[in-house]
Amino acid sequence: MSKNRIKIQTPLIANRTAAEAEMNELALTANNRRKFIARLDAEKLAVEEKYAANIAACDADIKTKSDALRAWAEANPAEFGKRKSLDFAAGTLGFRTGTPKLKLLSRWTWDRVLEEITVRAFNFTRNTLAVDKEAIITFYAGATDKAAVEAKVLAPIGVKVVQDESFYVEPNLTDTEVQS
Repeated sequence: MSKNRIKIQTPLIANRTAAEAEMNELALTANNRRKFIARLDAEKLAVEEKYAANIAACDADIKTKSDALRAWAEANPAEFGKRKSLDFAAGTLGFRTGTPKLKLLSRWTWDRVLEEITVRAFNFTRNTLAVDKEAIITFYAGATDKAAVEAKVLAPIGVKVVQDESFYVEPNLTDTEVQS
């Protein structure tokens, strides 16, 4: 079985004059490339500038309407019942619960928390003797009586578990015509 290989020949430059000509062609091609990139960038900028005002107006309108919807949602919690979101024909709004994180009680520092943990022999430290926040959150999350854990375990070591909520609005996007 014979193997046919295709070998691309690199043009050989015979002398300094041919090398000079090749360098001139390379410089011309590189300059053309640079000009094309400059034209492309100018056209992109022109298109961005053409739509920038409309996009900014849409962004401002979205923020205003989102703020109004958030104010309405916070003022009307009964509309949600036990749910955290409401579905409308045009989209969904609601509150997302963030991941649990530890927050210091007033007048506590992480050094003091570490000191209290070691005194009370809780297994909430790492080998480098640092507070293992994930272990505390896991312990708290697994507790059936969270109030007792807060009072008997977390408060004496100076921490509490908190979860932030963030508001969101998700419009149903469609392939409709752009309104000017």
